[in-house]
Amino acid sequence: MTAVEGNVGLALGVVCAAGAATAVGASVVFFPKLVAMASRRVLAGSLGLSAGVMTYVSFAEIFVKSVDEFSVASGDEDLGYIYATLSFFGGVVLMLVSLTDYPSTTSTGYVYLLTRPFFRF
Repeated sequence: MTAVEGNVGLALGVVCAAGAATAVGASVVFFPKLVAMASRRVLAGSLGLSAGVMTYVSFAEIFVKSVDEFSVASGDEDLGYIYATLSFFGGVVLMLVSLTDYPSTTSTGYVYLLTRPFFRF
């Protein structure tokens, strides 16, 4: 038995538990008393935490692939890491410049979202 075969049961159990937790959390909206008990701060904090976790997981996966590809292309792992990091922060700067350079085209308020204070309820 290989290590992959030994982890199949654990992986299946974790996936089923995550699916059950999602179903239980989504079913809360069908009970008005539970919805009334939830405060806006808790809901906002939970949503922010889950969005941050999903963003981090996506970034970590994409960043590792980027480092691998830049390392293969340049022939040096350290140089691949530098290129991947510069590409990421270059994209962040490009996004911020594109949002703040044309404020008249941001009818949905993206510039406001970048400049407003956090946790103002």
